[in-house]
Formats: sequence, structure tokens, C-alpha cells
Amino acid sequence: MLTSLLHFLRQAFLSVLYFGGILTIILTIFKRAEWGLYFMVALLPQPNIYYKLYDFPMGKDMLNFLFLAVLLGIFINKNGFTGTFNSIVIMVFIGISYLALINSSINFSLPFPVTFDNPLIKPWKNYAMMIFMYFLALNAIKEEREQKNLVIIMCLVLLFISIRSYRSFTAGEAFSYESRYPGPFWIVLLGANHFGAFIAHYLSVFLGLLLFDNDKKRKLLYSATILFGLHPLFFSYSRGAYLAALGVLTFFGILKKRSLLIVVLIILVFWHVILPASVVNRIEMSQTDFGELEHSASVRLDLWGHALKLFEENPVFGVGFGGFQFSLTEEEFYKDTHNFYLKILSEQGVIGFTFLLFILFLAFRSGLRLLRIGNTPFQKGLGIGLLGCITACIITNMFGDRWSYLVLGSYFWVFWGLVDRGILISQAVDKGEIEKSETNESKGQQ
Repeated sequence: MLTSLLHFLRQAFLSVLYFGGILTIILTIFKRAEWGLYFMVALLPQPNIYYKLYDFPMGKDMLNFLFLAVLLGIFINKNGFTGTFNSIVIMVFIGISYLALINSSINFSLPFPVTFDNPLIKPWKNYAMMIFMYFLALNAIKEEREQKNLVIIMCLVLLFISIRSYRSFTAGEAFSYESRYPGPFWIVLLGANHFGAFIAHYLSVFLGLLLFDNDKKRKLLYSATILFGLHPLFFSYSRGAYLAALGVLTFFGILKKRSLLIVVLIILVFWHVILPASVVNRIEMSQTDFGELEHSASVRLDLWGHALKLFEENPVFGVGFGGFQFSLTEEEFYKDTHNFYLKILSEQGVIGFTFLLFILFLAFRSGLRLLRIGNTPFQKGLGIGLLGCITACIITNMFGDRWSYLVLGSYFWVFWGLVDRGILISQAVDKGEIEKSETNESKGQQ
């Protein structure tokens, strides 16, 4: 009886989600472009939910339709796109990735990348769509009220995912590879390391917001998300995510709140005592009892060596987008470099790597700028939050590709779009105050 009821409720929820999505698409185009973006950010990191919409007519394209609806809505009810220097560079970044896709298609005798006959066109489409989320956030969100709505939705999504982790996973006394928690990413064949990176990236944003935002309800929401988020952070057993979390705490401690440095010091000194036993066990696994590198670490070294060899042979353009996997034999199990920077070097050469560094620099500059000129505590919190997210991204990508997957990386580009919109809002407020001051001064002289 209970099983039947739960099945009925799940189906009812999916039906409401599906038909609600269709209604949102229509309203997004003709009334409020931001509504479609709200819906998208609620779904993007939860493929375990939106994959179930595939059973409905055209349900597998729900995200694509929402994406197109927001694009149309920006033209129809948001007065079109705003052009900025960052926008131009990001479009060039997308263009370079497509040229790299053509390069890999030529190098590995794949069909020309204009149809899905090319096996790399879908990964590239998702990659480009992920980056384009920046433009949707920048142009569909025009007011601080809308920024707050979007941040609350993303925070609730992370809280929901973290609570599910808390309810669904119980750690044992010792670490085992079979017991790692992959969160909702397993359905798109991403593992616990990707999930741990996701948690580290975006908990950093909400920690940054917590340090500045003065709204009590939002601060409570940020605090709950961070508290529950510690569970999936720990039990993804991702050492890269652990290092990223420490890096962000240190960065925030230096930039804003010195007491966080005390927290870092306590963790570094007493981690054997204060961390869960299985987490301690995982951290200590970098070497075997015989002083040799554990298997995952030794495999990484082999893959890094192969990536460097590809880069040496193709230093300018690389072997092409997604080409690393095709450079390996079919017998080899691991098909990724396990270091995103080496992946970019091997696949897109110096050109792609230089643009990646430039993109990170521009995003970091945006965060610093909003932190400096933001007119409200919320805006300043967005700025420092993006800085924390970038710090976490830089660290986690040393241990794998934590950048180019739609479900993992979309929020980064959304937050950057919100930050650049925050800069425009703050500049408009400053300009208005200056004009008002000049008007009052002119009246006083008269």
C-alpha cells in the first residue's frame, strides 16, 4: 500500500514538473525571461530528476527548450543582450572550443562536427550551453531582487541535495571505494570526485554570501546549506575537494575574516581527531603500506605523462576537443587526464590554455570589482562568493576535469553572470547618485 502511494506521488510530481515546465517555457518567452532561468537552475545539477522526464513526449529536450525560451525571452521582454568586454572574450572562448572540435574531428577521422554523427558534438554542445549560462544570467536578471531569487533557488537546490546525501548515505568505520557517495551525478556517469568538487565550489559561494549579506532569513538558509553540505563534502571522499575547502577557508580568512584562519589551523593540527574515521582513512591513502603510490595516484602519473607527450607533439593547437580519449587504446580503462590543465594543454594547446587562464583572470577580476564597488552587502557577498568559487575550481581541477560538465559547471557561469550584472547595477546606482548630487548642487547655486 505504502509503495503504491509513493509511486503515485512520484508520478504526480513528475507530471506537475513536466507540465509546469511547458507552461514556464511559454511564460518565459512572452512575459518574464527570468522564470525559465529559475526553472533551469533548479534542474541542472539534478539529472536524477530531469532524466525521469525523458518518459514524457519531448521530455528529454526540456532543458534545451528552456534554454531557447530564455534566449527568446531576453529579446522579447528584456530588451535584448547587454554587451560587455567579458561577454566578447567568453564568446571567443566558445569559438575556440569549436575550432578545437574541428581539429579533433580531422585528427581522428570523425565526421565533420555539424551533426550528431560526430560522437563529440553532444559533449561540445553541452559544454557551450554551460558557458552560455553566463549570458542568460547577465541578461535575464536585471534587478537585485531577481538576483536574490536566483541565489535562493540555487541555495535550496544545494541544501536539498545535501539533505538527500545525509538521509541516503551512512559512512563505515573505514574507507572503501564501493561506499563513496556520488550524489545525483551517477546517472550521467560522473563519480564521487565530481560531486565532491561540485559541493566545494558552491558552498564557497554561500560562505562568501554569509560573510556579507545582512538579511537574517538568507543568512539562516546559507548556514543550513553549509552545515548540511559538510556531509556530502566529507563522504564524497574526494581529497581534491578537501584541499579546495581548506584553500577557500584560508583565502576568506586572509581577505575578510581572520577567525577562519584559526579554523584552518585547528583542522591542520587536529584532523586525525576531529574528522570522521573513514575520512581520515581516505586522506592517509596516498601511499600503500610499502611506501608506494596507491593505485589511483600511480594511474594519474601515467595519464599526466601521456598528456604531456601529446602536448609536446601538438604544442599550439593540441589534438582537439575531446581528443585525449581517442589517443588511448581501447584496452585502457581510464580515458581522462585526471588534471584539467593538462587536458586543455593536450587537447587545445597553448592557445586554449592561455584563454582558459584569461577567463579565470577575468572572472576573478569581476569578483574583486563587485566586492569593492557593490552598493549593498548582498552584492559584496556575491563578489567574494565568486572569488571563493574560483579558488575552489582552480584547486579541484588539478585532480580531474571539474570544469567542462553541464551538471557540474553551470552554476559557475550563472554566478559570474550575476556578479557582472551586480557591477552594472552598482555602476547605475553610483551614476544616479552623482547626477542627483550635481542637480541639487546646481539648484543650490541658483
